[in-house]
Amino acid sequence: MLLLRVCEPFCFKVFSPNSWDSFWASELFPGIMSLWNLSLLFGFSVLWTRLGSHHAFTDDAPSSDCGNMLPLHPGTQPQTSPAPFQILASAPSFSKGQPISVQITGSEYRGVLLEARTFGSPVALGSWQTPPNNTRLLECFGRPDVAVTHSNTNLKTKEANYTWLPPDKDCPKVVLFVATVAQSYDVYWTDVKSKVVWKNKDATCGGMSFARAINGVMVFSLFLSLLGYN
Repeated sequence: MLLLRVCEPFCFKVFSPNSWDSFWASELFPGIMSLWNLSLLFGFSVLWTRLGSHHAFTDDAPSSDCGNMLPLHPGTQPQTSPAPFQILASAPSFSKGQPISVQITGSEYRGVLLEARTFGSPVALGSWQTPPNNTRLLECFGRPDVAVTHSNTNLKTKEANYTWLPPDKDCPKVVLFVATVAQSYDVYWTDVKSKVVWKNKDATCGGMSFARAINGVMVFSLFLSLLGYN
């Protein structure tokens, strides 16, 4: 039995079964195995890329996380067990221009998003000064320094000190420090809170609340008097 073999550029060769065996062993079979190995390599590369895109721990939190403070980790949910962290503030009250040191104590962690808020508001308050190693400032709500996040996935400990400055004006009566803290891609806790930090009674950053309210009433009363409604 004679077999045809295609050759390049455009020709056919006739060879016997013995020569076919030789061709199979020396050329065709190694070529098929090479293609198979390349296919496997490509397949593993695609799989690894897909896994990496879904399970890689990002080097920081995006600004889109600022409001709900939830990490963009598809397929994961926050832990429901008590958080192994505590947020400690260095002072029980705050005043304009007086920095407060904040620490996250307890277990080591790799990811963090830290903000100062008041009750019932999703907006970050005040500003953060130079962040500790392995963290950076995060722009939120159009301001470049109202939140802190991780800059890499290195371990962070309670030795990391975050320094917060109260707002220059319109201070709320209380603030508390709120964080999302992650130990890995799919192990993280949200809504980790400090104790309430009260506005100091001598603080000047909240002067608008009472003084402006009184001034507003006086101006409105004067306006009514001028119209003859007194």
